[in-house]
Amino acid sequence: MERRQFLKHLGILGGACTAASMLGGRSLISPSMAALNTGNANNVILNEVNYVRPAVLPQVIHIFLYGGPSELAGNLTNIEDINANSQNPYPDNLNPNDANTIVTPNNFWGGGNNGAGGEIMESLIASGDMTIFRTLNRVKEDSKAHRSSIFQNLTGHLDAENSPGMATTLAAVLSAHGAFGKAPEDMILPFVSFEGDSLIFQLAGLDIPLGAKYVALDQNFRNPYDRNNNSFVSGQGGSDPANLVGANEDAIDALARSTAQRQKFLKVREAFTKRRELADFIRASFNATAIDASLPIDPNTALPIAYPNTNFGNRMKAAVSLAINNPDSLFISMGSGGLGGWDDHDSSLIEYPARMRDLMSSLDVAVKHMNLTNRDNIIINVYGDFGRNVNLNNSIGWDHGNNQNLMTLGGKGIPGRTLGKIVGKTMRIGASGVNRQFTSPTSDSYQAEPFSVASSVYKYFGVQNGNVLNDDPPLDENAPNEAI
Repeated sequence: MERRQFLKHLGILGGACTAASMLGGRSLISPSMAALNTGNANNVILNEVNYVRPAVLPQVIHIFLYGGPSELAGNLTNIEDINANSQNPYPDNLNPNDANTIVTPNNFWGGGNNGAGGEIMESLIASGDMTIFRTLNRVKEDSKAHRSSIFQNLTGHLDAENSPGMATTLAAVLSAHGAFGKAPEDMILPFVSFEGDSLIFQLAGLDIPLGAKYVALDQNFRNPYDRNNNSFVSGQGGSDPANLVGANEDAIDALARSTAQRQKFLKVREAFTKRRELADFIRASFNATAIDASLPIDPNTALPIAYPNTNFGNRMKAAVSLAINNPDSLFISMGSGGLGGWDDHDSSLIEYPARMRDLMSSLDVAVKHMNLTNRDNIIINVYGDFGRNVNLNNSIGWDHGNNQNLMTLGGKGIPGRTLGKIVGKTMRIGASGVNRQFTSPTSDSYQAEPFSVASSVYKYFGVQNGNVLNDDPPLDENAPNEAI
């Protein structure tokens, strides 16, 4: 994110907050609920939150697969029935009874280097590092449209256009209850986006302290706090803009430091000082060299663990490294950039498995990274807009559906977490030979709306009555395990 965009999302250029609130420092930030209750309905509802701070705050890495991923990599339970009724046939090796089947014992889509990551799913379930919910099912609104589904999933509300994002709501709750353990402006990167602007940080009128607003980074930790702009002081640091000082900002800094204006611009100085501290911190701690040097040794290879050298793998490495090396980072939004889109209306059998392998390979190393550094408070959640049909259409693709998987990994130290499970049973629905065929939870199966992901995040952080914040209860982590 460029500096102007960074300032805009903080409201300095866009008018979302006043200069006084930007520069007022900690004297304008109150930990009380009353400070957040400004009359907006989204602020008022915070008064109803029953909150108990956990002994250790979780850290959540939120991976949202934009476009709506098919569930089939994680759920081939019904593939024989699906194939018998599909408009176009699936490959023979997706038949569990075929001599060369690549379907794994728990009905994941295996196939090694040509598969969709099923063997990794099996391994993560067996080691107790992941639970997969196979019946994250959209029922309350059956639109299957990208816009409404994305808005609703990332806010946790049916009335999503007028609701704050999941991460913003979390920031407001933690700020209101003084749960950070320090003033918000003393936190270092508490809310981070690796996907730029995202609805998960939508304000919708909710008031949160400036220090709890999100900062956008990329996998190379391009630094939004750097003081460079388009006006440089010549002769300082050579020709590399990274080593040059912005003349305009230098003049502002000089004004803030001047004796005559010292009291008037005291808060300006404080803001500039804080930004320099953050810039130095990011530059020293989060660059490619520092991140690679911090990777733990894999005891099986006696070498540092190695993330896939792909766009997504490198972003995953950056996000997990940030969480491990900076406990202040409580919520990191990843998106699915680097994997491509998941709107698989055509050529799915070619493109989808490779995408899933990249995703699962990166998650596999992420879990190893967390385990080797003894970080049992980091939770990774993976899901998307909605599911897909299971009929293979005439473009060899899948159209929009309702049911999808949620993969949740890590966080073994968070109370209530139950990992190593496969939750949910499905059946095929729809007339034979038509496009609208999909899976649906069986009558005796556990199922949940995607809204439950937001509720679960609030629960991990100490919210006791998440129903006041969004439209569904948390996921039932004690739901029956359907693993073979």
